[in-house]
Amino acid sequence: MTENPEQTEEKSQIQSQEGNQEEQKQVDTQEVKETKYEVKILKQIRYLPDVFMLKTKYGEVEKISLISDHFVDCTKYTSRSELTFEGCVELRNEKLREVRGIYYTPIASVISVYSRKKISRDIESMKSFIMATLENHGLTNSKLLISYDNYSIEIYDEYSKGQLLEFDQVAEQGHLEIYNSPPPKYTRPDEFETVRNIQIYNHTLETNVDIKLYRLYATPGLVYLLYIPEHVTVRISSPDHKEKLVDLYSGQYYLIAHPAPRKTID
Repeated sequence: MTENPEQTEEKSQIQSQEGNQEEQKQVDTQEVKETKYEVKILKQIRYLPDVFMLKTKYGEVEKISLISDHFVDCTKYTSRSELTFEGCVELRNEKLREVRGIYYTPIASVISVYSRKKISRDIESMKSFIMATLENHGLTNSKLLISYDNYSIEIYDEYSKGQLLEFDQVAEQGHLEIYNSPPPKYTRPDEFETVRNIQIYNHTLETNVDIKLYRLYATPGLVYLLYIPEHVTVRISSPDHKEKLVDLYSGQYYLIAHPAPRKTID
């Protein structure tokens, strides 16, 4: 049966609409693939990790280590002239990719390279130097973490990235936050300092009994671990905020965190 011109035009319009719909589906699918979503993973831990990252209520991320060595702070820095720099890259599948965060490195680096003069004044040539070093040692097929600056590179074959953790908040004053914390696994009691007053930027924490304070490596702010031998009420004062009284309970550990201030009032 022969279609009349009107039927032919209508069929063509339907096919065109179906084609447009299919094309739009492909575009939508592509957009979904390219969009990244942040999700929270609930995890139970018995001990506080030696190396981890803390996400504050205001979105800042603190890189933290309970130990004084065996970690690498992968902060990317480039001067305005771009002649001075530092950072970290990870080797996977024979390719280097930039990484950030804090990494636990339980054993010494497999290769260390130091120079009295600058190895490179350009990041791309530094990456070429790193790859050449790996090729000379037959390591291009390995999985490695490499930290570098103008004068040195450190190559690690044993490492793990500190996880991003969130803790239950028990109190806050401005950007100062106090969280419940699991105990550290290896930290000795004699490594804690006995105090009654703690100064964190423009916040003062005062008690009338002794509490235990452990100073952590933290950047880009300040983070302390507290142990409370007996129940105490902490008075928190600041010229920029209303005074606050907080109860902390015996036998418990707490994290006190404050990001680096961006302005005078925090």
